[in-house]
Amino acid sequence: MHIEEIERYKVACYVTRVDLKQHGITIEDLVDRTPLGQMFIKKAVELSKGCTEYEWPHCAYSMQMEFYPKEIALIFSERVDDYIYNLRQTAMVLSGEQAAQFQHLVDIICVSEEEEARELIRSFEENMRQIQQ
Repeated sequence: MHIEEIERYKVACYVTRVDLKQHGITIEDLVDRTPLGQMFIKKAVELSKGCTEYEWPHCAYSMQMEFYPKEIALIFSERVDDYIYNLRQTAMVLSGEQAAQFQHLVDIICVSEEEEARELIRSFEENMRQIQQ
């Protein structure tokens, strides 16, 4: 496992098939987010964030997986711009009024200063957690 800081609030954790085997998981566990895969990802997040010298904001979390012949890059981000990108991707699969309301939220976040954007994101994330309960 190799960790690289890409930019502030964004790190990549490079994992080989040997790393996965040592942890008793497969690529499918990561992709399908099985309980074992989720545990591995959680540990990778902790290790990755722990390699930086600053406190993370604990909101606007996103994760990306990139597959290469010899390794997998798990890219963890709490950057507002990455979060906005993911929100826009979500908005594209919604329809009608739901899509319009979602896009409106994205537009407001886009024009906000970072701290205000983070507060909007925190509120949105909290609302999503409550819906899932």
